[in-house]
Amino acid sequence: MISSFGWIDFSSEHRDRVRTVLDLLAEKGVVDELGIGVIRDAFADLLFPGISTIQTRAKYFLIIPRLLKHYEALSDRQRRKQPLANFLAEEEKQCRIQLVEKYGKQENLGIIGVSFGIRADRDVQRQPSSVYWNGLRTFGIIKTDLSLAEYCRRYGGRRPSLRLLLEESQEERGDDVDAEDVSRSPVITLPPAPDWPKKLAIALQPNEASFLRQQIVATQSQSLLGQILLDARAQAQFLALSQHASFAELAALPFIKQLPGSELRQIVLHAKLFWDLLSGAHIRYNWLLQKQFGSTTLEREYASEWAAWREKVRSFPWLQWDTAAMWAYVSRAGGRIHGYTRRFVERWIDLSRNLPQENEPFNECVRKQELVNKGPRARLRPDNRGEQVAGWIGIDTLAYRLPQAWRIVSDIHQAESGKAVAHVGF
Repeated sequence: MISSFGWIDFSSEHRDRVRTVLDLLAEKGVVDELGIGVIRDAFADLLFPGISTIQTRAKYFLIIPRLLKHYEALSDRQRRKQPLANFLAEEEKQCRIQLVEKYGKQENLGIIGVSFGIRADRDVQRQPSSVYWNGLRTFGIIKTDLSLAEYCRRYGGRRPSLRLLLEESQEERGDDVDAEDVSRSPVITLPPAPDWPKKLAIALQPNEASFLRQQIVATQSQSLLGQILLDARAQAQFLALSQHASFAELAALPFIKQLPGSELRQIVLHAKLFWDLLSGAHIRYNWLLQKQFGSTTLEREYASEWAAWREKVRSFPWLQWDTAAMWAYVSRAGGRIHGYTRRFVERWIDLSRNLPQENEPFNECVRKQELVNKGPRARLRPDNRGEQVAGWIGIDTLAYRLPQAWRIVSDIHQAESGKAVAHVGF
């Protein structure tokens, strides 16, 4: 049976969030059966702000604002004929075609929409401008609080005439001194690109890399991403990791202990320890699924993982853990936690601390949370008899967008160090 769902489209911001969720659901190991995704995302926003799991290459942080600058330079007649949203859709498609013509259909280069090749009659549903919009705002490259759709409506079409701008009084503008003036470009000055867009490449130019580094450092210096880009030694250690290293490997790097200010060190520590604890809940959840619906082979495999987790949690550094601090970090990042998820997390932490000999308290904790989190779609609900489970279900690790942050930092470093080769793509 094919599942489907719908939603009430209140705003373009809501629509973008739903599309992000749909993109995430397409990835292995990200379905949030136990409801901890809000905590994961809160830590990720504090550590790597402006980065999302569906970003691929740093170059798009320059491509999108260049396209917006191009649109601003059009005449009123041209702008009337092609609204900004349509302009972006067409130009982003042309960028994809140009990049595919240059590099071929190489999946590893991070060209968004590469599977469509050079076809002009088809394109991605989630355009690069949508994927990178929050990052462009977060890094101050586009100075706006508007969603992409709102921005296109406000800044698309005709420019206001000089006469109207001169006649508009302060009273007509309103009392909000921060209100955006459509006569001024929200896109900041970009580094020169005389060959744009003729010689478009997926790798950054050195001046683009320096620009992007400066913007991230200037706007996000208190984040882990900002600190990595501020410190050459930290950057070298970070890039010595593989792109798909675990967050625990990152947390163990020497520069983490030398981060300025104790708070960022504590955020990194609590992000790492949070998964050390909650990974057990996901192991137990999958053991229960295999016992009820799956294979004895996987049941034994997950039983072994559970035994290893129990042994590991015996040496958990409880003196370094602060549940109240974790909730404070989540709140600061804007995370809104359901009461039942908060109770589940705190109950699981208590069980992990006390580590009862019997497993049933852990089983009951997981069953209850899945049921309140998933409702009638819960796999472990008492009346479920026909479930089929082939392998691991739900989150299998928390990387907090580390792979995507690594790619962005690597792109910046490669270009600034002169190692990026335009025709190769890295």
